[in-house]
Amino acid sequence: MPAADPAARTLLILGLARSGIAAAVVAVREGWKVLVTDDAELAPEGLPPSAERLAMSDALLRVASADLVIPSPGVPASHPLLAAAGRAGVQVAPEIEFAADRIRGTLLAVTGTNGKSTTVSLLGAMLEAAGRRVFTGGNLGNSLCNAVGKDDEFFDFIVAEVSSFQLEHATSFHPHIAAMLNLTPDHLDRHRDMEGYLAAKLRLFARMTPADRVVLPRGQDWTARAAASTRGAVSWFEAGDAASSRALGSPSYRVRLPAGGWPELPHDLENAAAAVEMARLAGVDVAAAERAIASFRPLRHRLARVGEIGGVSYWNDSKATNVGATLSSLRAFRGRVVLLAGGVSKGCDFGALARAAARITLVVAYGQAAPEIEAAVAGSLRVVREAGLKQALERARREARPGDAVLLAPACASFDEFRDYAERGSSFERWVGELSGSS
Repeated sequence: MPAADPAARTLLILGLARSGIAAAVVAVREGWKVLVTDDAELAPEGLPPSAERLAMSDALLRVASADLVIPSPGVPASHPLLAAAGRAGVQVAPEIEFAADRIRGTLLAVTGTNGKSTTVSLLGAMLEAAGRRVFTGGNLGNSLCNAVGKDDEFFDFIVAEVSSFQLEHATSFHPHIAAMLNLTPDHLDRHRDMEGYLAAKLRLFARMTPADRVVLPRGQDWTARAAASTRGAVSWFEAGDAASSRALGSPSYRVRLPAGGWPELPHDLENAAAAVEMARLAGVDVAAAERAIASFRPLRHRLARVGEIGGVSYWNDSKATNVGATLSSLRAFRGRVVLLAGGVSKGCDFGALARAAARITLVVAYGQAAPEIEAAVAGSLRVVREAGLKQALERARREARPGDAVLLAPACASFDEFRDYAERGSSFERWVGELSGSS
């Protein structure tokens, strides 16, 4: 992708979310002619005044004159504008690739179905504890183009969360250290099947060289395929006996875990193990890694205890947006769970929730996916349907008994009711607070 001599080059941005606006800012700074369009009528904040807004019909007419198209991660490859770009031979690239060609620090990237945000945040904390200047972002929320420095601004390390959507069009994206944490069904509504989903993920490793490092978990059936997809040197991580030994890493790089608190859950230990291995490869000393783990707190909307009403505890895991994440969340509970699941289906197998049948006393299915969830689990679990999340919470309160846990782990996207998982989680927490005040 051309990074130099942008004079007379035209960039067309499809989608005016955070990443599109960040890319426009960088491109305008470099002197590109920037065109922007969106399927929705938006009034985005932060868009450079010189960027030309186009209706989609006009963008379709002018796409052939562009040198590069950057689509929002949420835009599928089947979008008419991307199809038109393909017919015209116009390059399509993700925002992360546009940014990566311009950043000056060492790029570390993390993908996988679940745990990406926790791993990236912890790895960034480890690098900061070692005295490095660090940018953390990507799919985590801080667009990677925001790491492109002006004048004397720079970062020693850029740590990026990378999704399959962001990798779909990547051809030159090249991290120096990259990890794939796990692989369970997700986004099959977009990628059609697990083969397509895995293929998108493996684009992360395609441009790596023998001098780069690939970090993978032991004992997963897909890792041989991942290792064969790259020239990068493969390094392995595993949580092993960390729960009992309270330590992670290899004998030569043994990171002690704090005596209590985070991380306690199996998936948190796996995320921490991946972060420890990446930190080792990045040159972080053990003492700095231990300081970061000791002070780290779980991210918001990730299996957080919201409160207790009448002997029933309420938990927010709004970030569990696929069935695999919901199953991981359920493994944290030993007693009875009333599960709130719903939103927009991503093509996953909700029937897999039956694996946790011993824990789940009731599934309250809500939102657009409620009929699909009910049909998938009714043979194994007791299930009721409600229109939306607030009604599902109210139903759970009526049904739950003292000692139960009411768990929001939706296994779905949030877009039928909410802007994103964070708004969904915040709404849930607010509504629990209102129920507590009325009890």
